[in-house]
Amino acid sequence: MLSEPPLWELRGHIMRTFNILVATFVASVALTANAADITQSGFSPLYTGVDFETATVPSNPTAAGAATTSKAYITRIDLKAPGIAFMATPHSGTLQTTSETISQFAVDQKVRIAINANFFSPCCNAAAEPKNVIGLLVSRGVVVSPPTTDPLQSEAVLAISRDNHALIDQAPNIHMNNVWTAIAGSAIIVKDGEDVSASSPSEGDPANPNPRTLAGLSANGRYLYLAVIDGRVVGYSTGTTNAQSAALMLAIGSYNALNLDGGGSTEMVRADKIGVPYIVNNPSGGAERYDAAAFGVYALPLF
Repeated sequence: MLSEPPLWELRGHIMRTFNILVATFVASVALTANAADITQSGFSPLYTGVDFETATVPSNPTAAGAATTSKAYITRIDLKAPGIAFMATPHSGTLQTTSETISQFAVDQKVRIAINANFFSPCCNAAAEPKNVIGLLVSRGVVVSPPTTDPLQSEAVLAISRDNHALIDQAPNIHMNNVWTAIAGSAIIVKDGEDVSASSPSEGDPANPNPRTLAGLSANGRYLYLAVIDGRVVGYSTGTTNAQSAALMLAIGSYNALNLDGGGSTEMVRADKIGVPYIVNNPSGGAERYDAAAFGVYALPLF
């Protein structure tokens, strides 16, 4: 029979276990942002039904790392405002779409605001080329890319009807007969007002800070939020995990939100003069990427 360990060994084991638990808790706190810790500039009107603000998100790269922050750029769209409409990249080329920069998309489609949307392949030559889009993409009622058929792969979708009723849900729950515009991403990170990012799939590197592109809806479904978070720029903006992204989306008013393609694709452009867009954020690659899918907002000028 084994003898019981002496009391001092038990005490040492208890202290080591306690220290491990504390370290784990500190690490989890350091890698998570609370909505209350996020600094917002406050929304200001850009166009009829479209407001803009910036935000700063605490985003430590590691539990032991020095405190860092990330810069976010956000538009809020009133889905009931006159003149509001949406556009996604249409089908072209020999595959599903032909890649272009977000600025080019804004010029082609004459939208006021545009962001990057779905993940895609192949990536990432700096030239127009045929692309396969990952997940559901619908443009003017036409399915450009169907939802995934893999039962093991999660697919989060923003779907909007022609009369601007919007929904964020998993692809199998989307009723396609009324969808006018749709884009898809890797994960729903906020659901029914709660952070659900812990269940994010591996696509998009959810546990590490990266540039992010996000979309969210308010609880009453009236407001659509589009956010881009810069990253990978030392001294300016680190990027966020999915949990930190969820905290931002909750802070700005989202009740449901999803993560779209990010990294070097993350971009938002704005066109105060139609056809003359400029880049709002700072793409991490130092230049615009040629993306397979974009999402744009039509809006009237302020009266």
